[in-house]
Amino acid sequence: MGDVIPVAGPSVHLAPAPGLTDDQAQVWRETVEARSADYFGEDAAPLLEEYCRVVVMCRLLAVQIEAALAGDELGDLKSLLDMRDKESRRLTSIATKLRITNQSRYTPDKAAVKARKGSGGKVWQFGKTGA
Repeated sequence: MGDVIPVAGPSVHLAPAPGLTDDQAQVWRETVEARSADYFGEDAAPLLEEYCRVVVMCRLLAVQIEAALAGDELGDLKSLLDMRDKESRRLTSIATKLRITNQSRYTPDKAAVKARKGSGGKVWQFGKTGA
C-alpha cells in the first residue's frame, strides 16, 4: 500500500474583531464564512471591521428613513438620505477593496464574456420556441 498523506485539520475562518457589536460581528461571520477560510488574512481585518460597521449603519439608516417617511418627518429625511448615500458609497468602496463584489473580481473583458455566456440569447429571441 502507498504512504498515507496526512490531511490538514479543518480550515478556520478569521474570528470577528474584538469591539464589534453583535450585529457587526454577525455581518463579519456571514461575510467571512461565505468564502474559503484563507480568503481573508489578518492584514484584511481592519478593512473588514470597517465594512461590518458600515453595513450595520446602512441598515440602521434604512430603518430611520422608513420611520421618517411613515411619520411624515420630512425635515429629517434629507439629512438621513444624505447620510445613507455617504455610507452606501463607503460600503461599495470597502467591498470592492476587499474584493467581495462582482465588479472587483472580474476584469472588463472577463465580465463581458461572462455576461455573453449567461445572457441566454438575443433580446428578440425570448419567448420563441425555436420551431
